[in-house]
Parts: sequence; structure tokens; C-alpha cells
Amino acid sequence: MRMSDSELLDLQVEAIVSVLTSDHPQWIRAVAWVGRLQNDDGSPAEGDIYLNRVLCWKDGVVVPEYFTGFGDYDAYRAISQMTSDVDWTQFRLVADRDGGRQVEFVTDEPRRQVEGSATDPYWHQVDDYLELNREEVDALVERLRASGDLPGQKKRRRGILGLLSGGA
Repeated sequence: MRMSDSELLDLQVEAIVSVLTSDHPQWIRAVAWVGRLQNDDGSPAEGDIYLNRVLCWKDGVVVPEYFTGFGDYDAYRAISQMTSDVDWTQFRLVADRDGGRQVEFVTDEPRRQVEGSATDPYWHQVDDYLELNREEVDALVERLRASGDLPGQKKRRRGILGLLSGGA
């Protein structure tokens, strides 16, 4: 059986999510962004710029943190190789604890310049993700709370055992 390109992409996305959240057991959302860079002469740069945010639920509030390791590099590289026939300039990933995933390859914007790439507007959209997306994150917290998947929350018992024990 041969895996489809979308199945292979899904595997790499899950690898990225797993690595980004590995040091954050209380994560509720992981956000990753890769921007392809260009040199001053317009030629593609050798490297890309990467940024992530891991939103965690701690002591009753959402706290923005970062994954600071390098374990996700192989998955990013695999995605870049799988999509080598697509001239994308940005890869965006939003992953929720309850399994929701948004993956986007931006093809209608230019590559970022190497010089000043850390001041790129999208960089700030990831760095300041919680502040810029507060309503959406609050809705995620409520969804996780309602399903019993909010970290640190006691799991609700479902079904007949839940009814009998008063935990439904």
C-alpha cells in the first residue's frame, strides 16, 4: 500500500506537533510558521526562518511559551522536500489539543528578505499570537473544558458509570 501525499504530509505535521508540545504537557494549541527567505538579489536563500508558539493552560490561564529545541527540523525538511514542486513562501500550522489542524501553504506572497526577517509582520502574528487571537483561544478553552480535555481538569465520566458515580 502506497501512502498518498496528504497522508505523508499529515504524518509530518503530527511529528511537528508532537515535538513542539513534547515539553509542554499542558498545551492547548501549537502554532508554527516557516518563511522561505531570499537574498538581496532576489535569489532563494539557503535557509528559512522558523517560529513557533505553544499555548499552555496553567493555573487557570493561557500562557504563551516556545518550543526551544531542534527536533522538528527533520519534519520541516521532509515537508519542504514533499512540496518542492510548489513555490510556497510560507508554511503555517495551527494545531489544537483536541485534534484540530490547520495547514496552509502561502503561494501568493513574495519570499521574505534575509535581512530583517525577524521583524516580518507575520513573525509578530506568531510571536503575539495569544494577544491577536484572544477570542479564538478563549473559544478553544471553552471547547476543551466542555469536552473534558482541558489540561489539569478532572475527566468527566461518561455513560452509565458516570451517571451512577455522579460524574456525568
